Amino acid sequence: MVKFPLALAVAALLQGAAAPPAFQPQGVWLFHTYAQRDGAPVCSELWEFRPDGRMLIESGAERVTKTYRIERDRDGLWIVGSILETNGAPDCTGAANPTPSRDEQRTYVLPMNGGEVMICRAPTRTSGGAPFVSGCYGQIVPADQAG
Repeated sequence: MVKFPLALAVAALLQGAAAPPAFQPQGVWLFHTYAQRDGAPVCSELWEFRPDGRMLIESGAERVTKTYRIERDRDGLWIVGSILETNGAPDCTGAANPTPSRDEQRTYVLPMNGGEVMICRAPTRTSGGAPFVSGCYGQIVPADQAG
């Protein structure tokens, strides 16, 4: 007679596994690095997440159009995308992407309670197998929540 509650628990777990990630960005977000120079972030960018799966980035003089999707794996959440178009100009760090690349780029994201989302290097694993997040280098916040 324990089968029914066990079946409900398994069904709930399966529904949770199939659920979309809680982080579903839309609209304009502001990115800035934690690193500072003269009291200001070393790098600041505008990231626009469009409903058609495209993302526009303004970084320094660079303008990039990318595809994007949000993925969840055993480590957490990722923004996964590839560059469709670029103007080849230098970004906020002075680097340039002169040509589009269909190679997928993965950016690890860690949503926080206040609405901001930390941008981090890929997690490593502890000896027990749990993800260990470190090396976060910036954050994004919805433009309408930026202070």
